[in-house]
Amino acid sequence: MPWGLPCRWLAETESTNDVAREWARAGAQEGSVVTAGRQTRGRGRRARAWESPPGTGLYASFVLRPGGLAKKAPELAIVAGMAAFRALEKAGVPNLRVKWPNDILAAGKKICGVLVEPRIGEGQIEFAVVGIGINVGQRADDFPPPLRGSATSCRLEGAPISVDRMLEFLVESLQTVRHSPFDALRAAWLAAGAKEEEPEL
Repeated sequence: MPWGLPCRWLAETESTNDVAREWARAGAQEGSVVTAGRQTRGRGRRARAWESPPGTGLYASFVLRPGGLAKKAPELAIVAGMAAFRALEKAGVPNLRVKWPNDILAAGKKICGVLVEPRIGEGQIEFAVVGIGINVGQRADDFPPPLRGSATSCRLEGAPISVDRMLEFLVESLQTVRHSPFDALRAAWLAAGAKEEEPEL
């Protein structure tokens, strides 16, 4: 079955990652995706809130089944980060940069965040949920005042695109990146501006 299918779309949910995790536990295949029009408890790394206003952003969580040793799990952050980076490139967003470990900046402002949550059992990766949030159609006043100086969207960066089209680009990119040699992918990640252990925003 093609990547991005089956797809579960929810008008509203607390977190697409939570829904995808339960689906993966029930046997969802690699490439399955959960998307939502709005998240009420979207989160990023270290349980930070991810603002998820309705109808303006892409909120998607993919099921991956990479197999392999648990020590390989951190590599999935680079896979997911580069998938998002390349999807935004295809959408025409200029001045992109990867910020360690897997945020994407446009003109120095955050446009995308990635949260990878692997499930480990007996030293192996059983599955991983990759949550990707992309600011697509937000205007400046759609962001809370504290974020207006540090967040941006495809629309604000002069690359208008629909949420559905952005999802298509992301699915294509993630499928391609998922099957790319990791060493080449990591080199591209570094070339895109990532720096190990870079201070977080």
